[in-house]
Amino acid sequence: MHHKISRRVLARTVAANMLANPKQASHWIKVVAAYLLENNLADDADLVISDIERELFVQGGQLNARVTTARPMSDHLRNELTQFLTQATKAKRVVVSEQIDASLVGGLVARTPDGELDLSVRRQLNQLAAMTTSD
Repeated sequence: MHHKISRRVLARTVAANMLANPKQASHWIKVVAAYLLENNLADDADLVISDIERELFVQGGQLNARVTTARPMSDHLRNELTQFLTQATKAKRVVVSEQIDASLVGGLVARTPDGELDLSVRRQLNQLAAMTTSD
């Protein structure tokens, strides 16, 4: 017999275990994936990951930021972004994962569990297009 665990309880437990023993983080990710599959909750994976990231921040001050850029970030830009996110959120540690999306044209989009910072050229062009079509 299986019983469903609330996402928040799952996130709290996994985050606490990951923070207590960072070397076992991949083990806990596998445990979560197995739980989601076993309970037919694979569609909730993004929500669970976001909940775990939020708990990592609440419990340990670790902010996970997914950053999308049009081209690979320079070390200078990565450091500036990390410093900005640290100051803006009072995080003890910022972990940046990067991905490339040429359709951004330039700039970046940084996503955290609680928000998004969109500094992309694509967004600016879309805003400009919206202003010219509203006239």
